[in-house]
Amino acid sequence: MSKLISFKSIENFDFSKINLKCGIEIHQQLNTGKLFCSCPCEIVDNQTFDKEIQRNLRFSLSETGEVDKAALHEFKKGKYNIYKYNNKIACLVDLDEEPPREVNIKAVNVGIRIGQMLNLSFFDKLQFMRKLIINGSIISGFQRTALLGINGYLETQQGKVEIDGVNVEEDSSKTLTREDGHTIFSLDRQGIPLIEITTGPQIKTPLQAQEVALQIGNILRSFPETKRGLGTIRQDLNVSIENGARIEIKGAQNLKLIPDIIENEMRRQVIYISILEELKSRKINKNNFSDKKIYELTKIFEKSKSKVISDNLTNENCAVLGIKLNNFENILKVEMQDNYRFATEISDRNKAHFPKIKGLFHSDELPNYGITQKEVDLIKKELKCSSKDSFIILSGDKSMIKSSLNYILEITEELIEKVPTEVRNVDPKGTKTQFLRPMPGSARMYPETDVKEIEFNENYLETQKKLIPELYGEKISRLEKELKIENDKIIDFLNQFSEDQIKNLMKIGNLTATNLYETLINLPKDIKKREKIDPINLNYELFQDILKEYNNDNLNKKTIRDLFINLYKDNLSHVSNFKDYLKEKNLISEKIDEKEIELKIKEIIEQNKGAPFGALMGKAMGAFNGKVDGKIISEILKKLN
Repeated sequence: MSKLISFKSIENFDFSKINLKCGIEIHQQLNTGKLFCSCPCEIVDNQTFDKEIQRNLRFSLSETGEVDKAALHEFKKGKYNIYKYNNKIACLVDLDEEPPREVNIKAVNVGIRIGQMLNLSFFDKLQFMRKLIINGSIISGFQRTALLGINGYLETQQGKVEIDGVNVEEDSSKTLTREDGHTIFSLDRQGIPLIEITTGPQIKTPLQAQEVALQIGNILRSFPETKRGLGTIRQDLNVSIENGARIEIKGAQNLKLIPDIIENEMRRQVIYISILEELKSRKINKNNFSDKKIYELTKIFEKSKSKVISDNLTNENCAVLGIKLNNFENILKVEMQDNYRFATEISDRNKAHFPKIKGLFHSDELPNYGITQKEVDLIKKELKCSSKDSFIILSGDKSMIKSSLNYILEITEELIEKVPTEVRNVDPKGTKTQFLRPMPGSARMYPETDVKEIEFNENYLETQKKLIPELYGEKISRLEKELKIENDKIIDFLNQFSEDQIKNLMKIGNLTATNLYETLINLPKDIKKREKIDPINLNYELFQDILKEYNNDNLNKKTIRDLFINLYKDNLSHVSNFKDYLKEKNLISEKIDEKEIELKIKEIIEQNKGAPFGALMGKAMGAFNGKVDGKIISEILKKLN
């Protein structure tokens, strides 16, 4: 009887029976200036990069003589990296051409306060370490990181969850594009301070994981120094089940999807374990799963109708080669995730080293894709396959696909031994994960000698404790009452402005919170919807200038809309001489005499006798087309009606 478990059969699986262990790592960017230089924490438009450098990274032995598996995995790819930057967002420290300057103490202090809210036990001093990063995302090949303390905790509805540690560290470079032989990064993100919070494995259910992430997020958002927006906070999940392996899942951006991502990984491991048990029952192991020969199959496909194969064979020195997998019938087609099979797992790992390979075909999916039953039979005959054997074929440059098939044999040998401990990346829009790299080992951490230690004493820690801000959730509730505006609108405001900035903008524009929200939050959304123009992030000083001119009657709602459209099209987040810009774009409002407004409103009232106030207000607003403030229209209507 087959031990294989199908994906659909465990859609309603009872996950409480498989002993979930889960921990969370959260990385939050700070807006305090970079960690080891004076460059700003600013993500800029890619078009502003006018400089670039190229680097090749190599791995080396650790101080104990060990080789890190993840480092070796990246080194084998033989790739180089290109880094783009401009002088505004990167300096010689970012380029690894100058030692780090003194650590940004503001970032350290924020980390301490966050740790205090998480009940952390602090060390006597802060010692930075170098953590090996060889995928090119940090130009030096290592990340500077320091552990502030350990043994904190959070209380959840399902029990206490330990906080293993809180680190302050530098962020990595931003990936722009991945090419066949190299990756292009930008240096604007590298060096931005990160607060890393790591929980223990006490999380026992997917919903508890979500609760922990929400609690930590609530603490982090309480600090004005934490950055806002897409990509400024990242959640990684560590998930394991009984008889499975610890899997680190990168990129769980959407908190709502955390329970589904964890359930998907538990389901994937349950199915994986069933594959291993089935292979064991068939007496298949790493020594006998294949004869490990590469077979020449080109002649079989000389007149193939498969587009992938026929296109590949038009090139010089191309071939079709294959390998045999003993007693592998139905294994390659096992669905481990939605539309993601065991063969997909092999293919993804292979593509990490051989990105040019297109069209991995296997016997469990054939005949299909233009490959006929006759061609399948000829392959089986050439490989001497029994009815229970499987095969994998590749087409392309002969030398490359030969190396690729040898690597696939290595991959398969590893995959059929046990569930591998590894790092996987989650689909940003869903719950599916795919292999990213092996799990890094302990051989990648060593002391940083270029950064001075920082002493922690009781007075220092007590001073920081007094500066802990109001909890984010409590702030929202308070502002909801103070500003007389809905909860979700307060959240939208705080995603873009501080509390002081909101109140200052209301004062400058002489606006209620509701009117300010309509102008600065809703109006850009409406422009995106109606005009199909993506808004850009305007800086706070520009908003101040806009509202000053609005309060002085030089701008009205219509001209503010036109102004936003012009700024978005010109890609201007700030304007050095705002009044000149208004004149240049012909955006200064035409002033309307109050007597003219009254005459027009009288006319509207006479033409719509008996109409309710709301209807008259709508007619008047439409007549003035945003040129007159609604508050003025309302007051005149009340006076005349």
